[in-house]
Amino acid sequence: MRTFFTITLIFLGITTYAQQTVNAQDIIKKINSGEDVIYKNITVEGYLDLTDLNNRRRTESSFDFFGKGNDTYESSVEGSLTFINCTFTDDVIAYYHVERDNDTFIAHFEEDVVFQNCTFRRKSEFKYSEFEENADFSGSIFNREANFKYAEFSDAPNFSDVSFRDDANFKYAEFPRGASFQSATFLQLANFKYTKFRTPLNLKNIQFRGEEDFKYTKVDGQSFTAYLLKNR
Repeated sequence: MRTFFTITLIFLGITTYAQQTVNAQDIIKKINSGEDVIYKNITVEGYLDLTDLNNRRRTESSFDFFGKGNDTYESSVEGSLTFINCTFTDDVIAYYHVERDNDTFIAHFEEDVVFQNCTFRRKSEFKYSEFEENADFSGSIFNREANFKYAEFSDAPNFSDVSFRDDANFKYAEFPRGASFQSATFLQLANFKYTKFRTPLNLKNIQFRGEEDFKYTKVDGQSFTAYLLKNR
């Protein structure tokens, strides 16, 4: 009886450990089936490529002067994504460009996107992504560059308490309903050049420990500097 009990405990321990790690492809399968994805306290292993979904379509096609193709392919994450206290060991990709073929691949998000208290150990690419509902990255850590260049947020995204340990690229990003960067920390370049904000904009206790670029940044149509002087 004791031997059986011991074996049972070992089996349960192995099962519990296995449940703590999820392969990225299993997440893609859920997304392709239209399910809402919800994970807490897990480690995601493998390359999470959100640009190669079953609904991917070619949205633009052209040729340059040399006859080289210039195609854009877009995928849509139709269900909500919720990751709480999760670690991503490999790249999280919602954008990439193939230089050889001059093709671009982009993922958009139709429902809520939550990466709360998560750790991105490698690249995170959300360039050109459209977030149609709530986007919450609060409390997360980006160990490599966080690329949100040209991203569009329909609702006010939450980047409060985020630690950007490498460059944070929000160049040309649009925040038409405000945003929160309260207590966010930027350890390297914080690039908000040409970014368009609308109030309410929460910058309370934000920290810039590296370089920052707010050239041509607008808040409610006025310069970022004028906004700071008015709201300090």
